[in-house]
Amino acid sequence: MKRIIHAWNKASLVKRILIGMLCGGILGLPLPNLSGIGLLGDLFVGGLKAVAPILVFALVANALSQHQKGQDSNMKTDVFLYILL
Repeated sequence: MKRIIHAWNKASLVKRILIGMLCGGILGLPLPNLSGIGLLGDLFVGGLKAVAPILVFALVANALSQHQKGQDSNMKTDVFLYILL
Protein backbone atom coordinates (compact mmCIF):
# COMPACT_ATOMS: atom_id res chain seq x y z
CA MET A 1 0.00 0.00 0.00
CA LYS A 2 2.88 2.36 0.79
CA ARG A 3 4.27 1.77 -2.69
CA ILE A 4 0.97 2.77 -4.30
CA ILE A 5 0.72 5.93 -2.19
CA HIS A 6 4.34 6.83 -2.98
CA ALA A 7 3.75 6.32 -6.71
CA TRP A 8 0.58 8.46 -6.51
CA ASN A 9 2.45 11.27 -4.74
CA LYS A 10 5.25 11.18 -7.34
CA ALA A 11 2.81 11.39 -10.28
CA SER A 12 2.34 14.77 -11.92
CA LEU A 13 -0.85 16.76 -11.41
CA VAL A 14 -1.89 16.18 -15.02
CA LYS A 15 -1.61 12.40 -14.60
CA ARG A 16 -3.61 12.56 -11.37
CA ILE A 17 -6.36 14.55 -13.08
CA LEU A 18 -6.50 12.11 -15.98
CA ILE A 19 -6.65 9.14 -13.60
CA GLY A 20 -9.44 10.83 -11.65
CA MET A 21 -11.43 11.52 -14.80
CA LEU A 22 -10.96 7.94 -15.98
CA CYS A 23 -12.04 6.50 -12.62
CA GLY A 24 -15.05 8.82 -12.55
CA GLY A 25 -16.11 7.71 -16.00
CA ILE A 26 -15.65 4.04 -15.20
CA LEU A 27 -17.67 4.30 -11.97
CA GLY A 28 -20.26 6.75 -13.31
CA LEU A 29 -21.40 4.76 -16.32
CA PRO A 30 -22.61 1.59 -14.57
CA LEU A 31 -23.68 3.34 -11.33
CA PRO A 32 -25.19 6.75 -12.26
CA ASN A 33 -27.52 6.96 -9.24
CA LEU A 34 -24.97 6.16 -6.53
CA SER A 35 -24.83 9.36 -4.45
CA GLY A 36 -21.41 8.66 -2.91
CA ILE A 37 -19.77 8.67 -6.31
CA GLY A 38 -21.59 11.89 -7.20
CA LEU A 39 -20.12 13.52 -4.10
CA LEU A 40 -16.63 12.47 -5.16
CA GLY A 41 -17.26 13.92 -8.62
CA ASP A 42 -18.43 17.21 -7.12
CA LEU A 43 -15.33 17.36 -4.92
CA PHE A 44 -13.09 16.61 -7.90
CA VAL A 45 -14.65 19.32 -10.08
CA GLY A 46 -14.51 21.77 -7.17
CA GLY A 47 -10.83 21.01 -6.71
CA LEU A 48 -10.15 21.64 -10.40
CA LYS A 49 -12.00 24.95 -10.20
CA ALA A 50 -9.94 25.92 -7.16
CA VAL A 51 -6.59 25.11 -8.79
CA ALA A 52 -7.23 26.57 -12.26
CA PRO A 53 -7.06 30.31 -11.37
CA ILE A 54 -3.81 29.79 -9.46
CA LEU A 55 -2.25 27.97 -12.40
CA VAL A 56 -3.38 30.65 -14.87
CA PHE A 57 -2.00 33.38 -12.61
CA ALA A 58 1.35 31.58 -12.35
CA LEU A 59 1.52 31.17 -16.14
CA VAL A 60 0.73 34.84 -16.77
CA ALA A 61 3.23 35.96 -14.11
CA ASN A 62 5.92 33.75 -15.64
CA ALA A 63 5.22 35.10 -19.12
CA LEU A 64 5.42 38.67 -17.83
CA SER A 65 8.72 38.01 -16.06
CA GLN A 66 10.25 36.49 -19.23
CA HIS A 67 9.33 39.49 -21.40
CA GLN A 68 12.24 41.58 -22.65
CA LYS A 69 12.14 45.23 -23.63
CA GLY A 70 11.44 45.82 -27.32
CA GLN A 71 9.86 42.41 -27.82
CA ASP A 72 6.31 42.30 -29.23
CA SER A 73 3.71 40.66 -27.02
CA ASN A 74 -0.01 40.44 -26.34
CA MET A 75 0.39 40.69 -22.58
CA LYS A 76 -2.00 43.62 -22.21
CA THR A 77 -4.82 41.48 -23.57
CA ASP A 78 -3.83 38.48 -21.43
CA VAL A 79 -3.63 40.48 -18.22
CA PHE A 80 -6.91 42.27 -18.99
CA LEU A 81 -8.70 38.96 -19.59
CA TYR A 82 -7.25 37.46 -16.41
CA ILE A 83 -8.42 40.42 -14.33
CA LEU A 84 -11.82 40.41 -16.04
CA LEU A 85 -12.42 36.71 -15.42
